[in-house]
Amino acid sequence: MSSRVPYRRFWLSLLVALFLQLVALPDVLAAARPLWIPLLLVYWALAEPRVPTLMSAFVLGIALDVLYNTVLGQHASGFVLLVYFMARLRGVFVLFPLWQSTVALVPAWAGYCVLMAMIDDLARHRADVWLRWLPAISTTLFWPLVHTVLDGFSRRHSQE
Repeated sequence: MSSRVPYRRFWLSLLVALFLQLVALPDVLAAARPLWIPLLLVYWALAEPRVPTLMSAFVLGIALDVLYNTVLGQHASGFVLLVYFMARLRGVFVLFPLWQSTVALVPAWAGYCVLMAMIDDLARHRADVWLRWLPAISTTLFWPLVHTVLDGFSRRHSQE
C-alpha cells in the first residue's frame, strides 16, 4: 500500500454508498437492499486504518437518521459500533482470504440488523422478521464484489 492516505477515494466511495442507500427501488428490491454505508465503512476500517471511519460512521449515521426519520442516533450507534469492532479485529481479518472474510462478516451484519431491530422495537416500529434479515444476506453477497473492486482501485493507485 502506498504511503499516501486515500482520502479522496474514501470520501467518494462513501458518497456513492449514500447515494445507493437513498436511491428509490421497487418494493420487492428495496426490502433486500444491501447495507451500502456499513459495507463501505467496514471495508475502509479493515483496509486502511488511517482514514476517519469512526467519525464518518457517526456523521453518516446521523444523516440517515434524519433522512429516514428514525430515532436520532439509531443508525449512528449501529455504524459506530460496527466500525469500532471491525477496526479492533483488523489484525485478524487481514490474514483471511476473501471467502473467509465473507463468512466471518456474517455475524457483524447480523449484529447490526439485530441492533436496528431492537431500537425499532423500542420505538414501536414493527416490521416482518424476514425483512430484518434480507439486508444482512444481500450485504454478505455484495461483500466480495465491493472488496474486489475497491482493492483493485487501491492496487492501481499504489502502482502509480
